[in-house]
Amino acid sequence: MLSIKYTLFLVSGSSSFIIFYMGIINYIKTVEQSTGVILLIFSILVAIGTLLATVYISKSITIPIEKLAYNMTEFSKRNKMSKKNIVKTNVKEIFELNKNFKSMGDKVEKTIEVQVEYVKKLKEIDKRKVEFSSMVSHELKTPLVPILGYVQMLQKEELFGKLNEKQREAVDEIYLSTIKLQRLVGDILTTQKLDLGKLVFDKDDLNVIDLLHGVIKEFTPIANERKIKLITNFNGNIHIFSDKDRINQVFSNLIKNAMDFVSTNNGIIEIGVNDRDNKKLEFFVQDNGSGISNNHQKDIFKKFYQIDTSSSRKRSGSGLGLAICKGIIEGLGGKMWVKSEKDIQTTFYFEIPKKPTTLSIKNISK
Repeated sequence: MLSIKYTLFLVSGSSSFIIFYMGIINYIKTVEQSTGVILLIFSILVAIGTLLATVYISKSITIPIEKLAYNMTEFSKRNKMSKKNIVKTNVKEIFELNKNFKSMGDKVEKTIEVQVEYVKKLKEIDKRKVEFSSMVSHELKTPLVPILGYVQMLQKEELFGKLNEKQREAVDEIYLSTIKLQRLVGDILTTQKLDLGKLVFDKDDLNVIDLLHGVIKEFTPIANERKIKLITNFNGNIHIFSDKDRINQVFSNLIKNAMDFVSTNNGIIEIGVNDRDNKKLEFFVQDNGSGISNNHQKDIFKKFYQIDTSSSRKRSGSGLGLAICKGIIEGLGGKMWVKSEKDIQTTFYFEIPKKPTTLSIKNISK
């Protein structure tokens, strides 16, 4: 695509050449030599005049237009007016166009500055809100420790004596409610740490198969009690450099959720890992429960989101579990997603980067 300047010079150059050529032809064909010379000189002067006129027009029109076009391009990239190429012109239309562009640019700059300042203030407010919530959650957790301790002491007859049946039921209910509250506060604290980027990850070289066997061992008693079948899908000798406790936390959350949604006696939960390449591992937890509809799948990882929000819902929980899982996996450099078919099965996947053992050993030694 040719610029105005080059197009103008191309047209004027062609015109000058034609005029000069016509002067030579007239000089050759004219009978009277003096007339031919006059025509030749005239054609040369016209050709030179055309070129000079082109140079003048280029300076007065094309150069200001080029500067204006450059300034517009720079403004679109940086959202700031360029002070380097100041457009000077005596052409009224270009002057008006440049004036309007500068006016528009100043307004856009001011709008962007206000927007940036507004976003900055919102982030600061959000940060303070998160820090306040974290402080409140921490303060809530502190009195729970002695409450739980005294309740456990009351449950031991040798310490405070034997309780009657109603007293025992009341103490057991206090104990269960305290445990639930402790878990809720713990979930809120973990969420706040994730939001603030302060959740600590203690990475080490892990044997993935040993890790998964530990997960199965932890949930086998409750699975047997509910007559839920646990299936494993992993083999080989796979290592990963990651945080064992955080991965266990994710698996624990996913398996507890699966147990809440599968039916007793014929529930099946499968956990496993796919070693697809040298860069990452894909873990999964699959169940044959009621499934998750497409409408719920897009919101399933949001904080405090509950699939069943009715007052008669069977399972309790804060709605933070999956949000925490996703935050942990992303904190480990991976990603998490879900696939589900209504009334058939649900599978939660998460990928974690896998680093070479040599690199893991170096990091451990440090």
